[in-house]
Amino acid sequence: MLYFTICARNYLAYALALRDSLLGVEPGAEFVVFLSDAVDGVDIGGLRIIGVEALGIADLQDLTFRYTLLELSTAIKPFCFDYAFDVLNYQRAVFLDPDIAFFAPPTEVHTAFAAGASAVLTPHLLAPLTDDRAPSNLDILSSGTFNLGFAGFANEPESRRFLEWWGRELRRSCYVDPARGLFVDQKFADFAPSFLERLSIIRHAGYNVAYWNLSGRPVAQSETGLTAGGTPLVFFHFSGVDPLRPEVFSRHQNRFSLSDIGAAATLVHQYREKLLGNDHARWSETAYHFGRFRDGLVIPQPVRRARRPGDAGAEDFKRYEAGFWNALSEDVDQDPASPISRLMLAYYRMRPDLQELYPMSSVRGRKRFHDWFFTYGMTEYGLSEAQAPTGRQTSASFWRGSRLLRRIRLKLGL
Repeated sequence: MLYFTICARNYLAYALALRDSLLGVEPGAEFVVFLSDAVDGVDIGGLRIIGVEALGIADLQDLTFRYTLLELSTAIKPFCFDYAFDVLNYQRAVFLDPDIAFFAPPTEVHTAFAAGASAVLTPHLLAPLTDDRAPSNLDILSSGTFNLGFAGFANEPESRRFLEWWGRELRRSCYVDPARGLFVDQKFADFAPSFLERLSIIRHAGYNVAYWNLSGRPVAQSETGLTAGGTPLVFFHFSGVDPLRPEVFSRHQNRFSLSDIGAAATLVHQYREKLLGNDHARWSETAYHFGRFRDGLVIPQPVRRARRPGDAGAEDFKRYEAGFWNALSEDVDQDPASPISRLMLAYYRMRPDLQELYPMSSVRGRKRFHDWFFTYGMTEYGLSEAQAPTGRQTSASFWRGSRLLRRIRLKLGL
């Protein structure tokens, strides 16, 4: 059986931690990293790495331009399973997110395959969430019943049909777009119980323990080892753990802090140290190969979304079309002091939270969104002054002064 993960170069410290934890509980396990990035500059002894180009995806450039790093890394997942079966000649393969660590062997996975399972999945939850924290039950519904940080498939007709269908869907619709009911590859897995007659759903509480289910599976240290919800802890999913922010349990939730997760806090601290020991500081600074135009500017997500699947795109990565995206939007009333460009409005339309806070129907809403974008949004999205609205002053002194003024305005609610 093959175990594999998918990541870009900036997550290689995580991939190494995953490999080491897996080999610690299952010595001799076969492990591969599929890199959703360029393979340049990657030479880690003992770590087998396969570049995305090796997967033979006919429309790969279409995917690398349309999708963000997260979207691309999840869109290629079915093709990695195909590669494991057709090129590497494995009969069973298990995908694992790179931010997972093992604490006991995945015996139940081997048992499920031995019993004839064509696929093996784990649900996000085994019981409803009962508080008003995030993520909520509705948040889980919007992201998918199953957490696809773990997925196993056998090389059998039933699962190969599912992988073929899944791959076709992900070529077109592997977006983070909750308004359209999409969350990368996970939402499509909701069909798995209907499409896979021999699907095995692992309900073991020690599998895929993470911030979204920790309330029902508290981690503890027993005489025989670590447990989750009273059962042996098999693997913990450290989603949202940042080795450079030791005070944060997971940035994706507000239910827990490190001070109230018991023995899991020790696991988080140990995991952080492992990542730092794997040279995370260096790898995390490695630029994503498909993240910029050849003129050096970041490819904004709305620009990626504007390209339709299958459109001719030989020059996609050539340059940022400043004349179009920096022009003032025709779809919103413009105020001379707070211009809204096409790019700004495109980001706004992707963010329900901003739409609620800053209604475009009012002068005040437009002004406050404009202030938010130039105070925080430009940095959040990695944009440069060359991607600001056409005609806007962009001298260094102007930017420093205007950003300070906007921060004061936002704090005062003006």
